[in-house]
Amino acid sequence: MAALDFGMALARGMLPTSEKAQKDLLNLAGGRNIFKSEDWWQQQVDKQISKGYRETTSNQTQYLLPSGEYTVGDAVTNTTYGRTGIGGTFYSVPSWQVSYNPIFGYGGGIQARTSTSYVAPKNVVMKNGQMVTREVPIFGERKDFTAGELSDIESAAKRGASRVKAESEATKSSQRRLRRGTGGLVGKAMATGAKPATGLPELGTTGLGMTAGLFGADIKL
Repeated sequence: MAALDFGMALARGMLPTSEKAQKDLLNLAGGRNIFKSEDWWQQQVDKQISKGYRETTSNQTQYLLPSGEYTVGDAVTNTTYGRTGIGGTFYSVPSWQVSYNPIFGYGGGIQARTSTSYVAPKNVVMKNGQMVTREVPIFGERKDFTAGELSDIESAAKRGASRVKAESEATKSSQRRLRRGTGGLVGKAMATGAKPATGLPELGTTGLGMTAGLFGADIKL
């Protein structure tokens, strides 16, 4: 079974036309130039159809290390105190307003929120005075296709199947013509040194076994 990269699978009509769904498939494959089997691509598309595709929620900065690997950096934990207002908006409060009771917790409706961020490690590769980084998409929960997107996927799948069938038939036809072309006089003759099995002479030793007359003399062809 043929191995295809993202561009080849897309050209064959095997992938959804939705840009968000294609980003999900690219992330799962590991990049544009990574080859996967036809079955693998089909299985991922089937999973998207049944369970939805993963949508990008944010990007993560990664830093290049001297080893050639990328890392998210060093984690830094930060705690913020505040109150949740109307509409779910979180309002921070100054530290002097924060009071904590071991039994009742924070008073006055104050909440503690902890977040984690990442800072560049010390041994980052530098180029032209800048840290070498890359942005990697972060995917969240799966999201269902719309009815229109599902219809596009079905149409694309049918076109892809027809294209693959046509390519297969063209290959078979070419092989049949090749077999007919090599099944004549030269195809039946034996190579030099082999034992003839067809009654024909060996290739390159006695010509074609025909004679022609020239001024009363026979010339072997």
